[in-house]
Amino acid sequence: MKTKLTETKFKSTLGTAGRLACLATLILICATASAQNMFVSGFGCCVCEASNDASSCGQIFEFTWDGRQSIFASRLTAPGDVAFDNAGNLFVVDYEPLALIGDAAVYKITPNGTRTVFASGLSYPSYLIADRTGNLFVADYNHGTIYKYKSDGARAIFASGLHHPVGMAFDSTGSLFVADNTNGNIDQGSIYKYAPDRSRLTFAVLDPSDRPAGLALDNMGGLYMADLGGKIYRYDLGILRRHPRTTFGSVPNSAQSLAWDNSGNLFVVDAGDVNGNGNAIYKFTTQAVRTPFASGHTFGETFAYLAFQPLVCCQ
Repeated sequence: MKTKLTETKFKSTLGTAGRLACLATLILICATASAQNMFVSGFGCCVCEASNDASSCGQIFEFTWDGRQSIFASRLTAPGDVAFDNAGNLFVVDYEPLALIGDAAVYKITPNGTRTVFASGLSYPSYLIADRTGNLFVADYNHGTIYKYKSDGARAIFASGLHHPVGMAFDSTGSLFVADNTNGNIDQGSIYKYAPDRSRLTFAVLDPSDRPAGLALDNMGGLYMADLGGKIYRYDLGILRRHPRTTFGSVPNSAQSLAWDNSGNLFVVDAGDVNGNGNAIYKFTTQAVRTPFASGHTFGETFAYLAFQPLVCCQ
């Protein structure tokens, strides 16, 4: 009996060790995976020239980690902000079909490229983010409202009374950070933090010269804000501090959209100058070292907003 008991105990230990080894391997794969593709909304002028139809210029570009580019979706009008849910569906803001200029819809594009209208009756621009359970949050810029959409399209108001919400980010506790732009010279811009129960506190008051354009959180307790003046600011989330702000980096012209990949690199869209010159995507390491990733004018393209495809192994 002693021999059998020892043998059984050995097998049990081996099984546990094997499972732990598999789990460690899975974590390592997720941490080092390079298959997390980046999707960028924008315009491809080659489509306009080929079709002679200005309404077909809008595209969604797909980039692999090493910069290889392809077209994921086309024949959009003026695609704006993009976001993924946890099922790998891509949502994009675009002008609402057959509606007045300024009216926006949100398209849902499945991983196989099937596109449907997910939501309508919004203002253009609007901004998107999905939570961990698959709900889509839409910040309606002109109406100062954040809507929460369930996966079936059912809509509820999550927050209202904002001026011009322009970017959102979720932290690990499910709290939502929202950048609210200034209302002319009447009200100063702020970053608000909404708890899951929708209670709100002011996280930071922006400088009068700030022109926020997007938010993103890293894994080390930092909140990053893209500013149309070209700067990328970092706020410390430490509870023992008053969220000090530092300048993480900058782009030559206008920081418009930003997102972190799973390897800890920050990607930022530079919207270019007033004439559209200088439109590009830049990559920043955690040490804020900047390198060019893609130029919008290489192939006559324009980049607008970006999002990273979630990794299945890390859901």
